[in-house]
Amino acid sequence: MSGRRFIISHQSYALELRMSAPSEIHRSLYRLYERYVGEPDSGKDVYGYWLFILGYVVGAAGIVAFVIGYGGSIAEERMIHISGVTASLGLVFCLFGIGLMLPVRKRGIQASVVGLVVSLVGVAMYGIVYPDNWRHRGAGYDVEVIAVYAVGIAIIAGVAALVPVLTGRKGMFVEEEGTSEDPPILTGDALEDAQFAIFRDEHGDWKWNVLHREALATSTSSAVTRPEAREGIDRVKSQISSAGLMELTTAAFRLYEDRDGNWQWTLARDDGSVVADCSREFGRREGAEESVSFLKDRGPDADVIEIEGAAFTYTEERGKWHWHLVDDEHTTLAVDEVGYDEQDDAEAAAQTFAERFTDARLLDIEHFGVELYETDDEWTWCFVDDADDVVADAADTYDTRREAEEAAEALLPALESASVTVAGEPTYELYEEDDDWQWRLVDEAEDIVARNPGAAVDEERVEWEAGQFGENADQADVVEIEEAEYEVYPSDEKRTVPSNDDDHLPKAVDEPAAATDGGTAVTFDEDEGPAEPEGPDWHWRLVTEDREIVAASTDPHADADSAAAAIERVREQANEAELIEFEQSAFQVYEADDGEWRWRLIDEDGNVLADSGEEHTSRSEAAEAMMTLKERAPDAELLEIETAAFELFVGENDEWGWRLIDEGGQLVAEDPATHPTRDAARDAMNRLLEHLGSDVRTMENAAFQTYVDEDWHWRFVLPSGETVAVDDEPAPTRDDLVDQIEDVREAASSGRQSTIGDVAVQLYESGTWSWRLLDRDREAVADATVSYTERADALDHVDACRTHATDAPIFTIEDAAIRLEDGAEDGWCWDLVDADRTVSARGGTVADTKEAELDEIDEIRRLAPMAGRVDFDVASFELVSNEDDRWQWRLIDEDGRPVAAGTETYETNEAARESLDDVRTLIGNASILEIDSVSFELHTDEDGWVWRLVDEFGSTMAESTQTYENRTDAREAMDAVKSHAPDGWLTFTE
Repeated sequence: MSGRRFIISHQSYALELRMSAPSEIHRSLYRLYERYVGEPDSGKDVYGYWLFILGYVVGAAGIVAFVIGYGGSIAEERMIHISGVTASLGLVFCLFGIGLMLPVRKRGIQASVVGLVVSLVGVAMYGIVYPDNWRHRGAGYDVEVIAVYAVGIAIIAGVAALVPVLTGRKGMFVEEEGTSEDPPILTGDALEDAQFAIFRDEHGDWKWNVLHREALATSTSSAVTRPEAREGIDRVKSQISSAGLMELTTAAFRLYEDRDGNWQWTLARDDGSVVADCSREFGRREGAEESVSFLKDRGPDADVIEIEGAAFTYTEERGKWHWHLVDDEHTTLAVDEVGYDEQDDAEAAAQTFAERFTDARLLDIEHFGVELYETDDEWTWCFVDDADDVVADAADTYDTRREAEEAAEALLPALESASVTVAGEPTYELYEEDDDWQWRLVDEAEDIVARNPGAAVDEERVEWEAGQFGENADQADVVEIEEAEYEVYPSDEKRTVPSNDDDHLPKAVDEPAAATDGGTAVTFDEDEGPAEPEGPDWHWRLVTEDREIVAASTDPHADADSAAAAIERVREQANEAELIEFEQSAFQVYEADDGEWRWRLIDEDGNVLADSGEEHTSRSEAAEAMMTLKERAPDAELLEIETAAFELFVGENDEWGWRLIDEGGQLVAEDPATHPTRDAARDAMNRLLEHLGSDVRTMENAAFQTYVDEDWHWRFVLPSGETVAVDDEPAPTRDDLVDQIEDVREAASSGRQSTIGDVAVQLYESGTWSWRLLDRDREAVADATVSYTERADALDHVDACRTHATDAPIFTIEDAAIRLEDGAEDGWCWDLVDADRTVSARGGTVADTKEAELDEIDEIRRLAPMAGRVDFDVASFELVSNEDDRWQWRLIDEDGRPVAAGTETYETNEAARESLDDVRTLIGNASILEIDSVSFELHTDEDGWVWRLVDEFGSTMAESTQTYENRTDAREAMDAVKSHAPDGWLTFTE
């Protein structure tokens, strides 16, 4: 064989290179080194060079940082800190890179790594210690830091340069240089030899051939660098001489342990081509053996199954039958949750699932929704959150589902604008009812203790009334009026009262308010009081027990005494007044204050039409002067005034009124109201006369006025006479009423106003915090079923409900619903539930996102109605297509789990099906081989004999480059490689 050449293919080394997968950075570093520096002898040359460059750049950056910081605005200590760390690192990298580039042995490299670690520790210590614990500061660790860093530098420098020089023994740290001796075959020292020819492939990577007259083997993969190619060759040379021989004449299962310690198997033909491999890894050899035994026992007789779209499968677990919906990839889409005694029952349940799932409502609730449900032949509703948990139950039930739906539809918009109150905290609740505004005061016990006296036309008015009650209740007196009473009170001209009229405009309170209960207001024109009073103006009014204003002052008085004196003058004038009735104009003869007599002509409204213009010494003289004018007004009556007089007259619209005129003819009082008849006007005048002698009371503060109407009540009256609050419930006795008022004071002064709509949310505490919905009449609409330890948490939940009320879906579950479940870190899944939330089926997979899970649900909706039935035997073949639309087979067990997968692909489904006949034969005839060391395999292919070298992991390390006509030639070539390859000489050619 001296005239033959051979090539060895180191396939195992190539596989190892692929598994290590050098990065693009690694490749680029080699390429740059080879281009600008030269051909490296080893990988440490390349990395040593680039570490030297890195150290140079880092060190230079440290120097630049020092210069910039020293001449700039950076503090000196900060500048030294930054530049010191950077420069120190640069020196370390430079020295370590130089050491790698030197011809130092592995032991020396290891020593340099130790020095590198020590130096880096020193740099880290400097970064921590400086400046607080450096030289005469703090603990003063400068000496220790410098020592550690210096030791590291010394180790690196000593290994790289000093040790070989000092010891004179380069062999200890420096590697021996290779000789330039010629190969033995060229010098005549050997008749046979082998040579490794290392060359670059078309990609610029390194490959090699083993030469012995003829090429017997070739590498099937490439190495990135020449040193990596050398390392692969060394591995082949070290193992090839000990390789055994296996001759394959039939198909075989190869059992081997991979590099991770897991056992696997492959099925190969007698020509070495792999037909199938196992679909899983086994921790023990026995597991792989059992898998092969299962395949040999069941594979030859296994039928072929195909799933188009999806199918239902049925399994028995612990005495219960379950159904599974799987797709054509055997991915479980859905599983039942119940379990059935008989398989027929499971099949019926699967069909029911397919029917219900298609029409089932998707409970995609983002925040909360309203569920309608039937209970005891009546309908009601509840709030559910995004986890489908009930958070509140309705208080009412309805005859029909539509009525419950209408109630929920009306509630949700009202909930959005609902105000929040807190049980146990006094609250003024303002609300609109029938286009009128009302308010009520609710105390700590949730009892209504006060409300507005009458409906108001706008919210501003009830806000004002509630505000006045709250401001004045604490200091208000408790009074009782028997029949009638004069009230002397101060006025505040700056105060404004929201109008309760249709124009909704505020009015200035600079005059007494009209009667609030339909009574008659009497105004008096008085001259008393200073023109510009100091302090508040004082007024008086005569009111009955029912707050009917019988009389009131119009002109202000300087103080309470002046107002009281005016009351006395009114009493005197009214007691002496006579009643005069006329329906048209009249002449009056009267005595003036200075004793002179006058006359005047007045109309039926009391307006002066004509006056005497001069004074007369006697009545007769004034009468004679008057008679001259009377001839021109023959219809006018003649009135002689000797004392004050009440006059009844007909005003506009034929309405009657009255006025009081003193003995001097001055208009003292006038009825501001009108009456339909003369008698009604006379009755209004008589009410003044009836109560002239009533008591006088000074009213500086607001007052609780108590009164009897079967039971005892109170009304709250401001000094201006406005009634702004009344009680809600009467008391049996006055003492009980007074006690009630004391409680009302506390609630009124501490209550806050809250405008409520159709519903209001009330927070309440009963150990924990919860909430309920109340309607306008404070009747419960719904009560929460959740509670919180903190009030703020309950309020946050309420705010979330209010914010998303308009978006809340209203739904009902008739047969089933699909409920999404967010498992947070675990992902999204779904359950099929009925109205009672009983789970009948679950999703078989978990999606990372909600959108992916919704897509999965849509896919199940599409596939479930068309899903047929598939029964997995103990073992079955299944044909599947890959991403390239090529077909291959796999063997699955009774649970649908893959056991083996074919490695060959086919263009069509039919071609893959036809290949199964050959596969079944191979499985039945295949022997079992356990690979536990490097070995040669000798076997036949279509044209002859070939061999390959397989390592202990089942990977091909080398293979023959040609096919031999007979077994003997293939064996001789294999033996030649085994004999001469371990001593083969390496040559590199470009």
